[in-house]
Amino acid sequence: MDLASFLIQATIAVVVVGLLTAATAMALASSLKRNDDVDSLFWYGFSGFLAVVLAVIGAAATIPGSGGMVTGGALVCTGLAAGWLWRGERERRVRLEDEATRREGEKVRARHEQVLQQWVTYELDPAAAIDFPAMTDLSRSDTSRLIRSMRAAALLRVRFDDGDAAASDYESAVERLEADLEAAETAAGVVRRDGVPSDRHPPGRPFT
Repeated sequence: MDLASFLIQATIAVVVVGLLTAATAMALASSLKRNDDVDSLFWYGFSGFLAVVLAVIGAAATIPGSGGMVTGGALVCTGLAAGWLWRGERERRVRLEDEATRREGEKVRARHEQVLQQWVTYELDPAAAIDFPAMTDLSRSDTSRLIRSMRAAALLRVRFDDGDAAASDYESAVERLEADLEAAETAAGVVRRDGVPSDRHPPGRPFT
């Protein structure tokens, strides 16, 4: 076999090995995206590995002297495929973590907004202001503590939205706010049923 024929055949063998390696990497990447079990990942990887090994052995047997070249090509392709898989999986996990953080933040924001809606009732609803004047009396320690918690939660929300605070820190601030609102309402004599003070009508409903 002349040199030109050898190089052509060996190059074709390397290309085949590269295609098999790429197909295996893509199958593994798809399996990871589907969150398949470990057994599925193993069989995808094992099948691809076996196909590559058989291709290298076949090339070495049919193209004398090509074993080293094809084996080297297989190692290079495997390294590139492994790097591509690692980077893709890392990026996928980052996206999943960001999405989980976003969903968690939305839940905490909803709780935060609910507390603010409860609080604003005592400022904007005349009946609530008359029934529970202690809720707006900043000279009271429980009400003053509630306002401080409200400010702290608002600050953590801004920092969380800007990426400067963790969702857990923001959630902790909202939990303190919820607890301080409940304590202030208890001290003011507010009794809630289903989120509404039981001894007065909710805002927006006519009094009878």
